[in-house]
Order: sequence, then C-alpha cells, then structure tokens
Amino acid sequence: MQKIAASHVLDAGGTRRDVILDIEGGLVSAVSPAGGAACEDVVVMPAPVNAHDHARSMRASSFGGFGKPLETWIHRWALLAPVDPYTASLAPFARSALGGQAAVMNHVTRPMGLTDQPTEAAEVARAALDVGIRLAYGVGMRDINPLVNGPADSVLDALDPETRAEIEGRFLGPVKPLAEQMALVDAIAERIEGPTVSVQYAPNAPHWCSDAMWEAVAEGSARTGRRITTHFLETKYQREWADRTYPQGIVRRFKEMGVLTSRLTLAHCVYARPDELEMIAEAGCTISANTSSNLALRSGIAPVAEMLRRGCKVAFGLDGQAFDEDDDALREMRLLWSLHAGWGFDTQATTTDILRIAFENGREALGAPKGGTVAAGSAADLLVLDRAALDEDAVMDLDPLELMFARARKQHVRELIVAGRTVVRDGKVLGVDLDAAHRELRAHYRAGFAARTGLRKALPNLEVAVRNFYMRNGCC
Repeated sequence: MQKIAASHVLDAGGTRRDVILDIEGGLVSAVSPAGGAACEDVVVMPAPVNAHDHARSMRASSFGGFGKPLETWIHRWALLAPVDPYTASLAPFARSALGGQAAVMNHVTRPMGLTDQPTEAAEVARAALDVGIRLAYGVGMRDINPLVNGPADSVLDALDPETRAEIEGRFLGPVKPLAEQMALVDAIAERIEGPTVSVQYAPNAPHWCSDAMWEAVAEGSARTGRRITTHFLETKYQREWADRTYPQGIVRRFKEMGVLTSRLTLAHCVYARPDELEMIAEAGCTISANTSSNLALRSGIAPVAEMLRRGCKVAFGLDGQAFDEDDDALREMRLLWSLHAGWGFDTQATTTDILRIAFENGREALGAPKGGTVAAGSAADLLVLDRAALDEDAVMDLDPLELMFARARKQHVRELIVAGRTVVRDGKVLGVDLDAAHRELRAHYRAGFAARTGLRKALPNLEVAVRNFYMRNGCC
C-alpha cells in the first residue's frame, strides 16, 4: 500500500488542491482531502498513454533519416543490423518511461528475425515487464507493395544492376501465406498476453495489405475480440493511392469488409476527409494523432480539431519520433495543443480535450484497464511532477495546468507509477540499466554498418527512383 499527499492533483476534470491518494493492488483505492496534513509540493496526474509507436532502438537522424519523407525514410531502417530483441526493446521502453508514458502500443513492422517471432515477442514483453510499462504488441502484417505504393517495376528498372540486386535482396523477399500470418498472431498472444501485455492484429497499412488480408483480420477480430491497429492516410501519396484503388472511398470499403469497428485504431489520418471522419466516429474507432512524427516525416498536420468536431475518439502517439527524438510525452501534449487550439479568440481544442486525448482515450486502444483519471477505482498509472521546478519563478499563484502546457518536459517528472509500481524516480528508470543498453546497441550498430556497405551505396539511387515514382504518379 502506498500513500501520496500532493499539493495538486490534475486530470481532465480540473485541478484539486491538497489531496491524499491511497494506492493498493495496482489501483487508486481512495482520494480524499488532506485536511490540513502536510503535502508534498507535487502535481499528480494520470500518466499519458502512447497509442502508436514502434519502439525503435535508435533515433532515425543518427543514420541519415533527417528531413526525408516517409516514402524514402522507411527504407533507411534496413541499415540497422538485427540485434537482441530484449535490449533493442528495453532501450525505447525505458526512454518512454522517462518521458512519462505508462503504456505503449508497439506496432512491430520490422521484427529482428533472429528467432521465431513468438520467441522474439516474449523477449520484447520481458523488456516491457522489466521496465514496468504496459505494452500492446501489434503483430505487423503485409502481403502487397513491399517497396512503394503500387507495382515497383518502374523503380527497379531505373536502378543500375548492382543497386537493383541489392534492393531486391533486401526488400523483395517472399511473403508468408495469409493463414500463417493469422496463426502467428494467435501464437504470440498465447505466449505473451497477461495483466499488462496485450496483443493486436497490426496490418501495416491499406497500401501494404490486400482486401483478403483485411477481411481475414476483420473476421479474426470479431471472433476473438482482439483489437486491430494500422497506419491510415498518413501521407498525401497514401491518399492518392487510396482514391485510385478505392474510388468508392477507402473508409466505406473498410466498413464493407467489417474492419471499421470500435476495436480499430487508425494511426495518423492526416488526410482523412470530414465525411470519412464522421464514419470513423460513428463506428467508434480510435484515431491516434502522431504530431511530431508527421512533422519530422513531412507528412502534414492532422485535422485534430476537425476530428473532435466530428465526434472522433482521438488518442495520441509518439510514433518513435517525438519532436526532439526523446520520447517526451509532456512536450508532445503541449505541441498537440499549440497546433490545434485555434488562433486568436477562436477556440478549437481546449486543454481539457488534450488531457482526455493523452490520459483517457488511448487506454481502450491499448486494452488497458479503466483509468485516465485520478479517482477511486482507477488504475494507479500516475505521473508525479515537481511543481516547484515547474514554477521556478514563483511570482504568483498559478494553476499548474497552465504551467504544464506552457513548459512541462520530462525533466519535471519526479515519479512514474504504473499499476501501483514506481517505475521512474528522479530521472532514473528503476531496475534496468538504460545507459548500458545504449552502449551495447551503439556498438552493435556501428559494427553492423560494415556488412551493409552495399545498401548504404544503393540507398541514394533508390531514393531518387522512389521520388520519381511518386512525382510521376502525382498526388492528391
């Protein structure tokens, strides 16, 4: 049992002063006035939920990913040699915890492949358990378009023979049969699901998955109740592909196939149209807005205010690409509000909207238990901020909500509690050695670059060919 006497408690319902929280059995068991008892000068609030991520072990700009659009940036990840999945997962999970995140959706689009995937998934889950965060493991699935959004013949024909051989060897391998991919999800779920770990179907995106795959996933989700997560209308090139492939409308087609349900999370939706947002809202889907990722990959700014107006359930994700590549969920909340609050006296998204997006709406998307508020019966997934550090000027009495949206960063985190367990205290993740994991990963990747000289040489030519493919095909 744990007791916290806090000067301030904050959630989407507002700010309360001088409150005592009792935590027992992973839950907030009681919330009561301090009644004159001494309180720590801290702000206690629900810990943010990261509804879309990829748990990337290294920052993309470290190997040439800066400033590239998604369509070329994505191929750079093949430069990283496969590494022990436990260490590769422990590092980003620990950084997520330092960034204030209690729960992370890990959409696994590029497994290491050093073992069978259920064994690898068990190592990923072990890393999450050791760090102490909740994990939703999304099993990546795809069966079409491995190189670009459509047939890749023109891209390959534009390459010299040496480059073409390298690219075909790296990206055009055989695809597992659909039945085998579906069975893999069941096998991974049987291996790793538990109180803080769930498994989801994670078809990579519409342009990477056939209708047959979507129909199978929809049937599997309806039968098992398992959630689905996918990328959706992330870039203008994906919008063009969707309009060309589904002239009747891609959201309408998802509805016809049984995909569009309350069990679905759609990551991004940067190019979703108002009528599509209404259909998404009606179905009860969750949208994960991934603000910094969309900026870093030159994808655009998602219409979050319009999503809210249309009644969509919006969560937020860091997508392995926070603004400073540091997994800081507090800064992401501030950026989300700054872009979508409205201009001048026009209000579009309020701070209350952002708190619900960060604290509440992502929990269902991850299959996490009831929480997102500081109330009796809620999961004890709590973030404790140092209020004095947050208000270092201290010239007048201010609601910490204002200061949080003005300046809060992960450096202000005093403690992260997940399911009643202290995971982070004073800038350190308890129980794991993040510095050692980073040293091991950097040494491994530096050594691995020697075996990828051919790919490093081929990527500039591939990027030109890919750019020409999309420019020739146009966009919306």
